[in-house]
Amino acid sequence: MRPPRIQPMEAITMRIVRPRSLATMVTDQIRDLIVMGQLGPGEQLSESMLAEKLGTSRTPVREAFVKLEAEGLVEVRPQRGTFVTAFEQIDVQQTCELRAILELGALQIGSAKDRAGLCRALRDNVDQAAASVGGSADDYHPFDTAFHELIIGSGGNDQLIEAYARISGRVRRLRCHFIRTPEQIQGSQRDHLAVVEHLEAGRDAEALVELRHHVHLAHRVFQEALDRQGLNSES
Repeated sequence: MRPPRIQPMEAITMRIVRPRSLATMVTDQIRDLIVMGQLGPGEQLSESMLAEKLGTSRTPVREAFVKLEAEGLVEVRPQRGTFVTAFEQIDVQQTCELRAILELGALQIGSAKDRAGLCRALRDNVDQAAASVGGSADDYHPFDTAFHELIIGSGGNDQLIEAYARISGRVRRLRCHFIRTPEQIQGSQRDHLAVVEHLEAGRDAEALVELRHHVHLAHRVFQEALDRQGLNSES
């Protein structure tokens, strides 16, 4: 009887799930409070109050502030404290410009690497999102965010994914503040569906044009909303 064949280590896929650190969990919670508007633009943040609210010590809150400052969601002012970053025209413009570059590049990489897998994932997303389109904006936003993150992750480019992570909180925050009406949500879903249909049909150039239009349209919506609500700190 032949002994069982031993597979080389490189042929064995092992995934170790490491628990998230307390600092990471606290960072995620504070980020969500900012993204959802529960901590508003320009609001001063208190380490002690947030620590009490989140049931933790001040140390992970302090560490979260460092991470969130790097993401552009908070601003640390010496001798004054830590504040939620205000909306500024130049920041919104540059965030949306970088977002377009990263998403368009990711779509090209992902479709070349695994078109069928990307199409399947995006199709599943738009199908699941359809049920939320008639509901509240908060119901739809997770699907919206997931659609774009699927594109970003599709090519498996760690550098690109890391670059997008630095602006994703700002993009989510803009989306949650300003993409609120039924018409905006329906338009977003139509754009997503158009991207998927172009990809499925092999019309890559058209898919890129549609995605670029979608991101640029969102930028215009953000800017117009800032102007209407007087939230633009440069105005």
